[in-house]
Amino acid sequence: MNFDERDIPFATLLVKRYPLYDLDELDVMVLLVSDMVLKIEDTLLTCDILASYMKARKEDIDLSLSKLLSRNFVEVVDDGSGIHSSLSSFRKKIFDDWVRDVTLQEKAGLPKQADGNLYEELEKVNGRVLSPIDRDMVTRWLQSGATRDMVLEACQRSLTKGGYISFKRADVLIQELERSEGRKKIGVSTLDEDTKRKKEIHDILVNTDWTLDD
Repeated sequence: MNFDERDIPFATLLVKRYPLYDLDELDVMVLLVSDMVLKIEDTLLTCDILASYMKARKEDIDLSLSKLLSRNFVEVVDDGSGIHSSLSSFRKKIFDDWVRDVTLQEKAGLPKQADGNLYEELEKVNGRVLSPIDRDMVTRWLQSGATRDMVLEACQRSLTKGGYISFKRADVLIQELERSEGRKKIGVSTLDEDTKRKKEIHDILVNTDWTLDD
């Protein structure tokens, strides 16, 4: 069984992490109320619907909803049964970001500097010597929690038509690989291990300081 965003309360992660997404308290309330409404019924969210559950001014709710729609935190989707609003993408994003952060904490003891062999391997992949900027990028990946294998895989998958590494593309792939590894660590293969891991995640939530002054 796998551990996914359905196992962590959306409200818990949102209240802790909303400053990271440049949201304010009204945005949080709009998201929480939207989540509640959409659990009751698949509908197209409007400020009139949300205002019936909130004391904020309708004009302010409308501005917040527009902001969330423009940033795709609230989406309008058509799944075949009709057009309605959805928070699915944002729910997944906030969970994936949290998984990545937890994984990085577990990797705090990783080496902070690439060794010469890694540079040599990357230069073979690249077909030319790495520039100082390229080397700084590799170091930053390692400092952010990427492993040697992640760096090599991302670079090999990021070759341009000319045969050179696209470090911009590799950067995106490394973030995806880190999230994937984090999900593998949280999702386990047996029931006993799954129960144990869920307890570990539960303990992290219980022992986390959910105040906003990180």
